[in-house]
Amino acid sequence: MAATTVYESSVPWDSTRPDTVIISCVDGRWRAQIQDFALNHLKADLHTDFLAVPGGIEPLTLIDHVPKDFNFFRRRLESLVEGHGTKRIVAIAHQDCGWYRTRTFLSLKIDLRERQIADLRRAAARLREMLPGVTVETYFARREGRDPERVVFEAV
Repeated sequence: MAATTVYESSVPWDSTRPDTVIISCVDGRWRAQIQDFALNHLKADLHTDFLAVPGGIEPLTLIDHVPKDFNFFRRRLESLVEGHGTKRIVAIAHQDCGWYRTRTFLSLKIDLRERQIADLRRAAARLREMLPGVTVETYFARREGRDPERVVFEAV
């Protein structure tokens, strides 16, 4: 029995492999702004690879604490780089990340922004070691202004 088509996209298929992968958190509140940033600032096209998990880049900082999470993430990223010929990795963290907020240790009060920026830097250094031919960029997205509130991106 043949499957019934329920939708046909009007977007034509493009078999060209993207040269960029963007790593971000899965928080949908930030998705539109991250895509806007990717298209208009990074000049990445619509079919850029996205690797989104809660906390974004955070698993790459866990080699000593949760090696299983580190290796799961690392294997998928290495597969993308090898299979797609990735030349650039862009990692984006965002303000008020629920993953980071719920992962504080021993109820310690920490500055989440500082922690996320430190993790971006640590993960970028690890990526540069693991994948020496790949350019690595890191950014932090935060809300700014009022009526309407906007999202701004800072290079880290």
